[in-house]
Amino acid sequence: MVKAVLTDIEGTTSSISFVKDVLFPYAKKRLPSFLRENAEEVKEILKEVEAIEGKPLSLEGAIDTLLRWIDEDKKATPLKELQGLIWEEGYAKGELKGHVYEDAYRKLKEWHQRGIPIYVYSSGSVKAQILLFSNTNYGDLTHLFSGYFDTKVGNKKDSTSYEKISERIGVNPENILFLSDSPEEIEAAASVGMQVIRFAREGENELIEGFPFQQVKSFEEITII
Repeated sequence: MVKAVLTDIEGTTSSISFVKDVLFPYAKKRLPSFLRENAEEVKEILKEVEAIEGKPLSLEGAIDTLLRWIDEDKKATPLKELQGLIWEEGYAKGELKGHVYEDAYRKLKEWHQRGIPIYVYSSGSVKAQILLFSNTNYGDLTHLFSGYFDTKVGNKKDSTSYEKISERIGVNPENILFLSDSPEEIEAAASVGMQVIRFAREGENELIEGFPFQQVKSFEEITII
């Protein structure tokens, strides 16, 4: 029995291209000027960058490091936090609008109306998640969600992350349905007993032949009894 839903964003509720071709380039272009304008306000985040690099960095050195991390697609928490702050500005200025698939919107709304708690787990920061869902093509959808998790709880490919989430929301793993397009994330969640469904949206991800877990192309294919 499903007592809670845990969903990924990119490739699941939202288009990969929105994140890859809109959000990331926006943050990368804006990052140098944002840091120069807000260095004092984000000094604690910059200390985290230094800790990861293992050496002190000048502001320009930190900028170069963060730009390199973006190019490497490094899933570093301080980078995700800075991207979230930059996107916050973009949403506030009306320069960004979060993308959510129509089938995701309909099904998430249905589950919420049925009283099924829905949680988000994404490599993007909690701030970035809330910003996306509060500024979507369907309006503010944050009321649909009971909570948000990011890499602060752990790597999405690490099974212990899913154990921690289960503990925090107070629902046994076997009663949680996890949705993601990533086969590694699906396998990690399944290894702790969660019910899992992998998304293989047309034009975004291919169906994996012989994959041992259910795969769907749309939220409309998912039935929660």
